[in-house]
Amino acid sequence: MTEPLFDRGDLLALLRKRVSGFQHGYRQNIALIGPAGMGKSTLIREFLVEEASKESLLMPLYLEMGPEESASEWAARFARTVLYSVLQLRKAEDFPTRLPELVEVCSALVPRTAVLASRVASLGEAGRLDEAYDQLWELPGMITQETGHRVLLVLDEFHRLRGFPLKEPFRSLGRNMMIQPTTMYLVASSEPSAAHAILQEGLALLFGKFEAVEMPPLTSAACRQAIRSVRPDSPVNSFDEYLLTDLAQGHPYRLDLLLECWRKQDSLPGLLEVLFLDPGSPLRRDFERRLQAIPAHRNRTFCLQVLECIAAGIHRLPHLGIQLQRPASQVGSAVRLLQAGQLISKEGSFYRVPERLFQIWLITAYPILQGISLIGPEQARTHFNRAVGVWLQRVRETAGRPIQKQLSELLQLWDDEVIEMDGRKVLLPRFRQVVPVPGPFEGTSILGRPMKRIKGGWWVVPWSGGLNEAQARQFVRQIRDFTPLKECRKVLVGASPAEVNARLVLQQAKIRFWDLPALNLLLDLYGLTRLPVSPEADVPPAQTVPLQESAPLDRRNPSSQVAG
Repeated sequence: MTEPLFDRGDLLALLRKRVSGFQHGYRQNIALIGPAGMGKSTLIREFLVEEASKESLLMPLYLEMGPEESASEWAARFARTVLYSVLQLRKAEDFPTRLPELVEVCSALVPRTAVLASRVASLGEAGRLDEAYDQLWELPGMITQETGHRVLLVLDEFHRLRGFPLKEPFRSLGRNMMIQPTTMYLVASSEPSAAHAILQEGLALLFGKFEAVEMPPLTSAACRQAIRSVRPDSPVNSFDEYLLTDLAQGHPYRLDLLLECWRKQDSLPGLLEVLFLDPGSPLRRDFERRLQAIPAHRNRTFCLQVLECIAAGIHRLPHLGIQLQRPASQVGSAVRLLQAGQLISKEGSFYRVPERLFQIWLITAYPILQGISLIGPEQARTHFNRAVGVWLQRVRETAGRPIQKQLSELLQLWDDEVIEMDGRKVLLPRFRQVVPVPGPFEGTSILGRPMKRIKGGWWVVPWSGGLNEAQARQFVRQIRDFTPLKECRKVLVGASPAEVNARLVLQQAKIRFWDLPALNLLLDLYGLTRLPVSPEADVPPAQTVPLQESAPLDRRNPSSQVAG
């Protein structure tokens, strides 16, 4: 299990702290929020297993809400879960499967809880759903009265309550939260926007009593640790480690799929072949379901063509129109449809496929799968391996390039376009000249000179390694003493994260900081190869090089924006 072992220790510690405080009389409900596949359920189960091994007066109740479950089915399952937990608490050997037998067995242990559980199930079966839901939330408090155990009630995917045909699905839940201090609520949701709306509106009175915890992606260090654990007795090839980390994007479920396949494969091409082409691959089935979700209409084929072009690196509407020889209005309609289906995202003036694995599947496997009935499985695999080989070779050749060269090429591609970074829009101007200049340290930085003004421009300074507050203050002092480029907009680029205080120091000095995710976003949008994420690939301070003019770029050819 990747998440708790490699990058979830802080969240486990938080859950332990809150539950310990709850058992001593202080209750702080928790909402664990994050996209699907981030490991929320895995983390909760890991924690519950840990709690079950302890001798404590705490009764955990875990209820996951299924996507296709009806309201009456869920009410009956809630009642059964409560009674099962009572039997488990009493260390019973026999666990009846049907509710009537469960009620009969539990009547001797917790008579009032058994009667209420039976009533809740009966009301649900009779279609009296609002009455059933008004009463089922009373079950945790009644358990405490009859057993003396406090209850930890876990509601996984709790936002799905909103889909039940109830008048006010969260009214009785909110009321019982307020009047039952002996029940702690741990809720989880894979739909962040819906979860926040419920906490702020549906459970408005309780918003101050909920601690909303965002489930972040795994850090690159945690991904590398997980990768190395697969083959602990043999060193991992640095390129394989870099690529697996980059493909996972910190997504625990994706990383688990990659590593499960990597255990059985000797090469990255073989791994991708299994994940992308095998009919039984969950990754291929997931990607094909996404495409099937595009509504069937006369422009569906064109939408798929637009999606393939965006995956290949053509990220701007005018260039998509040129490539596909279609008017901007038609391209815009297709793009809006793809956005609605969450197949692409909009980044200022750009559109992209945000998930790396899906993007690479679209440019290597999808075109071949479309014609596999014509060329046969063996030829299809040959074509696929050739396409993957070309892509891997391009990544391999550019992954070790100096960051200064990547930055120089990046600035040459800017053309007065807008990108959203750190929650605000940034205009990336067109430069008449992009040149290397001596930096404030023993290295080279990049200067972009504007089209019309003689002075000013953008001054981009690479930084190797992490950045703490003391280093940021030193950087600010040296920048102030570096007189030749005082009027430029200053950007510090680092391949490793910066501490929060370091960012604040730079912000106060009006210096922007681009960490690796921000820089890789720009490289993606302009069709350049991403920088490695492993610490071994951190670029050392560059040596000073003679100043020279950069060759101009042909901006009329949109193919210059296409990633291989």
